[in-house]
Amino acid sequence: MNSAPFYVMNDDSSRLMPVAKIRSLEDGNLMVTVGEFRSIVGSHHLVQEKIIRLTSYWLKAHGPDDNNPL
Repeated sequence: MNSAPFYVMNDDSSRLMPVAKIRSLEDGNLMVTVGEFRSIVGSHHLVQEKIIRLTSYWLKAHGPDDNNPL
């Protein structure tokens, strides 16, 4: 499954938070991408946990600062 990236607004409606993308690879693994963070998992039951982890990484990298809190 390949799709164009799209985004949702977070609570303060001034910053965009990326939506997770899942792509099937030729070797049967799955690539999970959230923003610029990406990881490969070998089973569908691992996807949800990986989305949570990558979203956490994204929030830490793009999280609140003194002038623009989330």
